[in-house]
Amino acid sequence: MQSDSFPSGRIPMVKIDGARIRQLRESQGLTQLFLATSVEVTTDTISRWENKRYPTIKRENAVRLAEALEVELDAILDHSDEETANDENEIPDHDQHESHPETPSRLTPVKKPPFTLIVATIIAILLAGILAWWFFPAPQEISVSARRFLPAHSAAGQPFPVAIEVKTGSIDPQTLILKESLPQGAVLLSLVPPNSAVDHHNSLKWLSKVKETQIFAYIVKVEKSSAAPVVFSGTVAVHKAPGEQLRVEGRDSIVIDEYHWADNNGDGIISDEEILTVYDEFSEISGLEIDIDQVEEIWLGSGYRWDASQGIFVVLP
Repeated sequence: MQSDSFPSGRIPMVKIDGARIRQLRESQGLTQLFLATSVEVTTDTISRWENKRYPTIKRENAVRLAEALEVELDAILDHSDEETANDENEIPDHDQHESHPETPSRLTPVKKPPFTLIVATIIAILLAGILAWWFFPAPQEISVSARRFLPAHSAAGQPFPVAIEVKTGSIDPQTLILKESLPQGAVLLSLVPPNSAVDHHNSLKWLSKVKETQIFAYIVKVEKSSAAPVVFSGTVAVHKAPGEQLRVEGRDSIVIDEYHWADNNGDGIISDEEILTVYDEFSEISGLEIDIDQVEEIWLGSGYRWDASQGIFVVLP
């Protein structure tokens, strides 16, 4: 492992294992573009790292690369020749010899600067401070939160929506990675915006720049009924807060039984309050294909029942 502190005159560099990096990326179903965006380099740079054309890179880039691959830094380092790598990247300090004039035998009187020069200097310092405050404001505090909107019920094989609202608390776009793990047996049907990657663990990954608030949503179905709730989980990682992963709050489980997903309390009807909730949480998500007509039809009727043999909801007059 590399130390967090470096001797004077050395650039913090580390030697990476390009083949190992490629193996980790491909095993997780990630693209070079995904890594390049996470580390803030070009895809060409990622390719050169993997092909060992750049065997030694800045340590800060290696840290970001390890975070994007979800491994420890040590897992992507090449330890075969650490001493050589360090020596090659060492920049020697140049001795700077200052010439000190001989101390005169008699001290020369120091002239005091005129009063106007002192005032001008103070004004210049104040102006510099004001300009620095104006053009280089203090960085905004980032307060990221994520909340999942998930129905309480759904029938087996019936599509239902899931939405995750991410808030950054900043008017400046923040780069973040949202990950959502689907339960076993869940089938993804559609999602908005398009995700960056889907790995073999049935996990969705979005890499996005979020300004203040953004909704990530998808349609999914679970083929079989289950006595136990099926559980969803997710995390958010922000580029400007490396190493921190926030849990997606909100409802994280759904019961697969015989109720429509919009029937929140499972009483066999869709009430005024429930249809308003549907409209508030899902109807305005652009590109999300929800069967609003069916929800309204059940709401207008006296209720509904689930016909398991046909796999449909029957609206009661």
